[in-house]
Amino acid sequence: MEAQIVELLPFLHDGRMEVRQIAIHNIVSFTTPSSEFFHVFLKNAKSLTKDLKALVKDDTTIAHDALRSLINLSGETVVCSELDDTDFIKFLIFNIIISKTNILSDLGCMLLSNMCKNDGIATKVLAMEAKPVAGLSTGTTAVAQLADIFLKGTDKSYNPNCTYDFLASVFATLAALPRGRTLLFTKDEDNLSPLSKIVCFTEHPNLIRRGGCITSIKNASFAVDHHPALLDEDDINVLPYILLPLCGPEEFDIDDMEGMPEDIQLLPPTKTREADAHLRETLLEGLILLTSTRQGRDYLRDKKAYPVVQKMHAAETEDNVQEIAERIVNMLMRDERNEIAEIKEDDDEDGISEV
Repeated sequence: MEAQIVELLPFLHDGRMEVRQIAIHNIVSFTTPSSEFFHVFLKNAKSLTKDLKALVKDDTTIAHDALRSLINLSGETVVCSELDDTDFIKFLIFNIIISKTNILSDLGCMLLSNMCKNDGIATKVLAMEAKPVAGLSTGTTAVAQLADIFLKGTDKSYNPNCTYDFLASVFATLAALPRGRTLLFTKDEDNLSPLSKIVCFTEHPNLIRRGGCITSIKNASFAVDHHPALLDEDDINVLPYILLPLCGPEEFDIDDMEGMPEDIQLLPPTKTREADAHLRETLLEGLILLTSTRQGRDYLRDKKAYPVVQKMHAAETEDNVQEIAERIVNMLMRDERNEIAEIKEDDDEDGISEV
């Protein structure tokens, strides 16, 4: 069977479309990492990736199987390095993903999510400028337009075929880079930043969208200079989106509710807390980062973040998540009225890093 697969590979660039279609259709199911023939594709990664990149621009049926194959293979460094190609990245973003009619946009998002784990590719994505597109952000970067279609994807108001959920993972990866954080905070002519269009999905039912959103918030919070924009109620206003998934069905005392963001007051008894322990941990790590300045700590105190974390801690079953909650409680409960010097938190001691 291995020999037959190898024999199929040259037909991926055959001059006849029907031959290319048969070849890619018979290959795609073997490109999964669990396939016993996966090593065959890695051995031929250079020529195979070249063919697959060309097939992505082919007939829709062929492009579909080519994208699926690249998604399966792009977790491997040897393949991802071949995808570090400016022309291909541009085609993927502007011709497949940012398209009002392309039915393959979601597959394009999945591939871009894998590709951005390569620093070279992520750097190219961050450097890409975008031409104006009717109905999209006035931002001049690819990142700005991707954030806009991500927002519109929830109701499929941009492309009725796609939700763009996997762009959340792209933003999370880009937010781990200093240049990525800068772009996510950069406002367009409408005074909106890409990040302001991403943070609102911390309770979305889709785990990929929700998890990428939460991780984006945490990674963006490493930009201490932008904490005022993150917390400003007239700007990104991230705090309610962090606290809401940490809330469960417990009621808050009247005194505790005074000053709380309105979104987390008087929650119904059916309210459920974020079910994924890793995401609860990530939300808390975002809060820790926001306490790295005196201004941030005072704001969290004023907005009654403490009782939310306290009740969450009481219900928490994971030790590592409990420990982070305790650190936040200790940070917010300390009396700083007589402290003059700003205390600089040590990232290594906090044990928090971009992901």
